[in-house]
Amino acid sequence: MLVRTKLTAILIALCVCWAPLRAENEGRDKLDEATGLKLDADTPADLAKVIELCEEALQEGLDEGNARLARQILAASALQRAQMIVQQLPRVAKNANAVREVRRRTIADLEKAIENNPKLADAHILMAKIQTLPGGSRERAMQSLNTAIDLLKDKPVDQSAAYILRAGLQEDNEAKLADLQKAIEADSTNVDAWQARVVLQMATGKLQEAVEDAEKMLEKDENNMFALQAAVRSLLDLEKPDEVVKLLSKRIEKDPKNGVFYRVRARAYMIKKEDEKALEDLNQAIELDSRDSEALVLRGQIYYDQGEIEKANRDISDSLLIEPNSVQGIMMRSLVAAREQRYADAIVDMEMLVRADPRNAAWIMQLATYYQMDERPRLAIRLLDQVVKRDSSAWRALRLRGDAKLSISQHVDAIADYEEAVRVREQDQEEVPEGEPIRDADEYSGLLNNLAWVLATSPQDDLRDGDKALEYGLKACEVSEYKEAHILSTLAAAYAEVGDFDSARKWSTKAIEIGEEEDNEQLDQLKQELESYEEEKPWREEQHTEENEEPLSAASDTIDT
Repeated sequence: MLVRTKLTAILIALCVCWAPLRAENEGRDKLDEATGLKLDADTPADLAKVIELCEEALQEGLDEGNARLARQILAASALQRAQMIVQQLPRVAKNANAVREVRRRTIADLEKAIENNPKLADAHILMAKIQTLPGGSRERAMQSLNTAIDLLKDKPVDQSAAYILRAGLQEDNEAKLADLQKAIEADSTNVDAWQARVVLQMATGKLQEAVEDAEKMLEKDENNMFALQAAVRSLLDLEKPDEVVKLLSKRIEKDPKNGVFYRVRARAYMIKKEDEKALEDLNQAIELDSRDSEALVLRGQIYYDQGEIEKANRDISDSLLIEPNSVQGIMMRSLVAAREQRYADAIVDMEMLVRADPRNAAWIMQLATYYQMDERPRLAIRLLDQVVKRDSSAWRALRLRGDAKLSISQHVDAIADYEEAVRVREQDQEEVPEGEPIRDADEYSGLLNNLAWVLATSPQDDLRDGDKALEYGLKACEVSEYKEAHILSTLAAAYAEVGDFDSARKWSTKAIEIGEEEDNEQLDQLKQELESYEEEKPWREEQHTEENEEPLSAASDTIDT
């Protein structure tokens, strides 16, 4: 009896000792099942089952080692399922509700993954990406990337990619550049980082830095077309066409059959005003690739500038057959049409461009100029009103609007536009360092000339101001170096208005001399002006342009800028 009692006590003691161990691994079977299922899991449903088994195993009890394994499997499965779910985004991109649901499910899985394995860098990176979707949190995205970058210290390639992602979230350009620098330091072979930095440098005006980075990229890979194009564009913006020619000449020596190099070098030659060299390069580019529409347009532009309109028309037409939507081609076609006085055709092309980009002030002003040429000044004024409304410092638009108003005898409004344009333009010119040439001299002298002209010749007595006309007329002559017949004519008119007919006759005679040398189309009027001054009569002029009511083939009334 005593022996049996001792044996029972021993068994009871053993059971008590082993009970915690059994409870501690109660979930082992489910963990084993989850481990086996994870090996073949390839659908969200399979992964959901793995996650469920791991969670149940942890709840039922596992020892420390098995618990750690269960959390790792759970985290990996949650991340994998999140990656599968997020792949649905392109398919549902147009459905806002579906996008929100994908985002919600992905975040839920990622939070589960991070909770069970905080060191899972890929989960933090995907969390950052999903937070950039509509409704996400930039702050949460930045936190996730900061964590990922710290976790990837021993994986420089992956860390470099994370720095690029963070750069994209930075709100300050200097912070963006700093992150891109870190990305390059982490992995100097990361082409994406180099390219992103070059793009940002170009966008923020750090053109010399962009050139230097692009050249470093070319040292590593001389066939990197992105780097070559970035270097060329930056150098051209820096007004260094000689360096572009040098850079591309080396390329052509190595690869003389690449027409692109000839075409781009031709652009540099055009900037250098070396049109014959540019033509040689463009001819070579077109010979190497007859469908190079950009080369055809550039050659057409040179022909246009040289006055060979038939050749220009042919090249531009050929380029548009190859690339019908070429902005440069359509623009050149409109210029050719205007040169041939086919203003309606020019207007149709410019209206097309303005519709494509209704906030492009340069295009709007070009269209307004065509309206003015086609005797549609009120249409021009309506367009220019919008440009000035958006930018009160747009002095070119003010000048054009003044011209249009002058043509319909709105002298008061024309003078106001001209004077405001002069004020804005001269304020801008004050920022130019002393000794540098006057920018946009032709446009500036034209503005001064038109203001002086209306002040000197308006039939409205209360509007004329001979002293001001003389001031602006002299300034216009200085800017144009006394070489323009129509500006000397204005100076003569100003002198006549103040009663100095000797000076009026002197400058009117000089205007006629230059006009005869140039075969000026206004030569007859220049002679009539001189006759008036010889009779000691000031010149008076008032334009009365009748609005052209002929319908255009494109509905110009629909232009809304």
